[in-house]
Amino acid sequence: MTDKITLEDKLVGEVKGEFVIPSYQRGYRWEPKQVKTLLEDISCSNGNPYCLQPVVVRKRDDSKYELIDGQQRLTTIYILLKYLKNEYKPRLSINYSLSYEIREGSAAFLDNMSEEHADDYIDFQFMYDAYKTIDQWFKDLEKEGKDQVAADLFSLYFYPKVGDGIGGNVRFIWYEVQDVEDKDAISLFTRLNIGRIPLTNAELVKALFLCRKEDNVQAERWQQEIALQWDTIERELHDEDFWNFLTRENSDRYSSRIDLIFNFMVPSEERSQDPYSTFYYFSSKKDLQEYWKEVLKYYYRLKEWFKKTKLYHKIGYLVASGHMTMDEIVTATTYPVELRKSEIEQMLDRKIKESIDFKTPYSELRYDTAKGYASISRLLLLFNVVSIMKKEGSRFPFKVYNSQEWTLEHIHPQHPDEMKNDRKLWRDWVERHKVSIQELNEESDDSRKRKANLLNDMETFLNTPEVNLTADMFNPLATRIVSALSDNGGEDLKHSLSNMALLEKGHNSALSNSVFDVKRRQIIELDRHGEFIPYCTRMVFLKYYTEHADEKQMIYWSEDDRKAYIAAMNHELENYLAQPIEL
Repeated sequence: MTDKITLEDKLVGEVKGEFVIPSYQRGYRWEPKQVKTLLEDISCSNGNPYCLQPVVVRKRDDSKYELIDGQQRLTTIYILLKYLKNEYKPRLSINYSLSYEIREGSAAFLDNMSEEHADDYIDFQFMYDAYKTIDQWFKDLEKEGKDQVAADLFSLYFYPKVGDGIGGNVRFIWYEVQDVEDKDAISLFTRLNIGRIPLTNAELVKALFLCRKEDNVQAERWQQEIALQWDTIERELHDEDFWNFLTRENSDRYSSRIDLIFNFMVPSEERSQDPYSTFYYFSSKKDLQEYWKEVLKYYYRLKEWFKKTKLYHKIGYLVASGHMTMDEIVTATTYPVELRKSEIEQMLDRKIKESIDFKTPYSELRYDTAKGYASISRLLLLFNVVSIMKKEGSRFPFKVYNSQEWTLEHIHPQHPDEMKNDRKLWRDWVERHKVSIQELNEESDDSRKRKANLLNDMETFLNTPEVNLTADMFNPLATRIVSALSDNGGEDLKHSLSNMALLEKGHNSALSNSVFDVKRRQIIELDRHGEFIPYCTRMVFLKYYTEHADEKQMIYWSEDDRKAYIAAMNHELENYLAQPIEL
C-alpha cells in the first residue's frame, strides 16, 4: 500500500463529491433492523459526538471517489438525507451522490426512490425498504408529537455549527488513499470485508502519524523512524509479563496492544465509549511529530518502571489489586508537576498504605462477609508481593496472578459436614485422609487403640457401596478424623485472617475441606508439578513461619502457627499497616 494518506474526521454535511461503488463490491444490503439501529443510535447520542466509522476512498479525479469501504453506511445516510429533504427540509442541500458501477440507473434511483422501479435490481429493493423503514420510524415519533423535533435535531446533527446553534456531531472518519493501484484497492477492500474486519483505532492513529504532508527526505526519514518505533513498542507489549504489569485487562480486547498506551494518554475528561476516541484526540494535535515524542516518553517511562524491582512490585500490586490503574499512576506522577524518582516511591508507598487501610481492625476481618473477604484477599496479595520484592533476584508473577481467578483457602478446614451431600466427595475425602491418620505417631496405648479403631471404621466406610452411604455415616466419622488431625483449638478463628491463604480457584476446589496435613501434601505435589502456588501460601504449608516445628506439629495448624503467621505479616508489612495485626 502507498504511504500517501489523507486522514481526518468529517461531519456528514462536509462530505462532498461523486462516490462510485466499484464492481468488486456487492450491492446495498442493509436490512430494516440495521437502518433502525443507526437511527436510534444517532438519536440517543443527544448531541454528543457520534462516529459512523471509517469511510475509505480512493480519489479518481477532482470530484469523483472510488468508495472502497463504508458504502452501506454512506448509502443509508444518503437515503436518510433524501427523506429529510422530501418530508421536512425541502431546502436541504445534499453535497454528495452515489452510483453503483454494476447497477445502471442507481444514481437516478437514489435521487428518486419509487416502488415502481424497486424491483429492477435487488439493490434497489433494499434501498427502497430502507426509505420505508425511515418513514415508519418518523411516523412512530409523530404519534408522540416529536416528528418535527426529530427532523430539526437530525438536520442540526448533520451540519456544522451556525452562530450559537447546536453544532453538527455526526461524522465519518475520512480515510483517503492516493496513487493506489487497482489491485491494491481490491486487496484493501478484501481485508476490510472478509470476516468484517474494521479499521481499528490503532490503524487509524498509525496512519495519522505516518501521513506525509511533504515529499522530502526529512519527512520520509521521520515516517520510517516512527514505523520502526511503532513496531518495537507493539512487539514489547506482546511480552505477557510487561502487559500484565500494565493492566488487568485481557489482551484479546485489543487488536493492537499499542492501543493501551494511547488509552492511557487520553485525559479522562476526553475519553468516551466511542471506539475511535483516541483517534479524535490525536487528530486534534497540530504538531504530531512533537506529540510522537510524548508517546515515546510515555512508553519509556512505563518500561523503566517495569525493569526496576521496587517500582515493578509496588506499581504492579496497585494495578493487580484494583486500587489504581496504570494511567492513574502515570497522572499522579506527572501532574501537576513531574515527580522525581524518590518522590514517586513515596507516593506509591502512600497509595499502598491507603489500599489496606480498611478503617476496621485487621483481626475483625472475616472470610464469611463480602467486605472482609475482599479485604483479606488484598492484604494477602500485598503480603505475597512484598515478601517476593524483598528476595533479591525474585519477581512476583503478575502475569500468572492477573490471568487466573484467586480465592481464599482455609488453612485449617471448615468442618467437612458443610460439604455437599455428595457420596463421591465423601468417599474421596476419607480416602485422602487415610495416609495422614496412618502416619500419626501416637505415644500411649489408648491413643494407638483409638487410631486403629478409626482406621478400621474408615476402611469399613470406603468398602461400603457408594449407593448405601449416608450423611449419618459420614459426618460422625469426619468429625473423628478432623479431631485426630487437629490441635482442637482456634475454631472461633476459622474465618479470620490467621487461617487464610491465597490459592488459585481450581486448586482451592481440589483441596476442598481437607485438614492441614492433607492440604500440605497436595500443595507440595502441585508445586512439584510446576503449578504456581503463591510464595506465602507455600511457606504457610511448609511451616516456614513457625520456629521449631517438630514432626508431629507438621500435621496440625496450631495456635503457635497462627501467631507466627500473623507476626510474619506484621514484619513484612510494617511500613503499610494502619495498625499492627492482632490474632
